[in-house]
Amino acid sequence: GVHLLAQWLDHHDAFGPVVAPLKQAILAHKHAHPDDDFALVHHREQTLRCRFQALFFAPLLGIETRTAFDTHEHPLPTLLGRGYHSATLTQFLGQLERVGAAEALQPALVPQQVGQMTSVDGHMIASWSRRSMHKGTITMLGRMMAGSQAVMAHNEAGHAVCVTDYPPDRHLSQVIVAYCQQVVDATGSSLCVIDRAVNAVALACAFDEKGLGLLCMLDDNEHQGLASFEATPVGTLTDGTLV
Repeated sequence: GVHLLAQWLDHHDAFGPVVAPLKQAILAHKHAHPDDDFALVHHREQTLRCRFQALFFAPLLGIETRTAFDTHEHPLPTLLGRGYHSATLTQFLGQLERVGAAEALQPALVPQQVGQMTSVDGHMIASWSRRSMHKGTITMLGRMMAGSQAVMAHNEAGHAVCVTDYPPDRHLSQVIVAYCQQVVDATGSSLCVIDRAVNAVALACAFDEKGLGLLCMLDDNEHQGLASFEATPVGTLTDGTLV
């Protein structure tokens, strides 16, 4: 099935919109840093395509971690004509970050239909140690909270539209406005739904100053039921629901 999907994607040139901005990002980096010399700046289009395809098809072939490229029995060589080791792809990803590929690829990877709302959530990625070290509100033997803080935005269909990470000691309230502005610029969806970490009137005002919509819950000590809010009717939905 994966081989049939690969043929279908190749027939529709599905990877063309990915490879083209990658080449532009590489050319821009070479122009800005003419003295830089690493493998990615010399990659041919076919090499870029194959390495990106290796990462794309890995989950469909049961490869969940990059280290599995070294030991996992998979049909990647029959799919792409060659296999890859984890060190090769790790180097590839690091060099993509070096040329700023994330910003270049965002327009190609963001879904065309994003909907009117975007859900934003955070995920704390722990650091691990062989020693028993407890740190933070979420504890486990050997785990030190936190290692990094990932922030992810999904559209109404559940597709990821923007993923980035921040240092764990930086509170989300310090970066969430700029992050949501980046999401809005990329998708055009101006209403952000956030379940926590932004539950403050001051941040709602900051969103409003930027012309962004925000739907979130206040802290329990911020309100006493619906009576605490001044409701202003702004319209009616097609099903008759008053907004």
